[in-house]
Amino acid sequence: MDGQHVSPGIDADQRGFGDADSLLEEFAAVIAHELATPLSIIEMAVQTALRNDGASSQIGHREVLEMVERNVKLAQLLVNRLTLSRDVEADTFVLDLASVDLAELVQEAVADLGPVVMTDNPVAVTVESSPTITADSTAVREIVFNLLSNACKYSEKGAAIEVTVRIAGAMAEVVVRNHGSGVAPGDTDAIFEKFHRGDTDAPGAGLGLFISRGLARAHGGDLTVQAAEHVGSEFCLTLPLDD
Repeated sequence: MDGQHVSPGIDADQRGFGDADSLLEEFAAVIAHELATPLSIIEMAVQTALRNDGASSQIGHREVLEMVERNVKLAQLLVNRLTLSRDVEADTFVLDLASVDLAELVQEAVADLGPVVMTDNPVAVTVESSPTITADSTAVREIVFNLLSNACKYSEKGAAIEVTVRIAGAMAEVVVRNHGSGVAPGDTDAIFEKFHRGDTDAPGAGLGLFISRGLARAHGGDLTVQAAEHVGSEFCLTLPLDD
């Protein structure tokens, strides 16, 4: 398959780390935090399979195995940020491109995340169009995971999260809208910088949006944010449609 490259790695100089031990500790903390989501999904899927047989389960064994496979790939991608960080920073991070049904991928991501992340915020998915794109499905799934997790993190408990999949010109779009505190006008670019955290009390290392924008741009797309119409924020992921 064709490959494209992106450099979403951690720049030690930006944080002023003076030694390898400090950098390694920071890497380990970041990866441990981000691995929590796919590992929780895998654990839930395995427990479901163990509790139920194919006849009585609401989710079939094949679906369970597919969920495990998707999230094992995501976990591998996250681990690769640690073990292959030099390759990432050297612009040798390769995207594994294939034809992807974007609406199906988004719906899978919502279903996978629901039981472990989105327990306090209902999520409504609207598919205005079902775009087909050429993309690295694991990388795009990570972007969607980051956007959904971010929406839950900064939304008030019980506030709805709205996800829309649509086509705009030559681009496919995934719009994730939350009804939280919103992004300050001066932060619409800063939140995509490494280690930037708009709310220091929120969990996370401030890498999710930086990595997500890097992955989007590696596909020839982008990730942007603007204030929602009434309250909250609206993140828009754009990816090129297939010709």
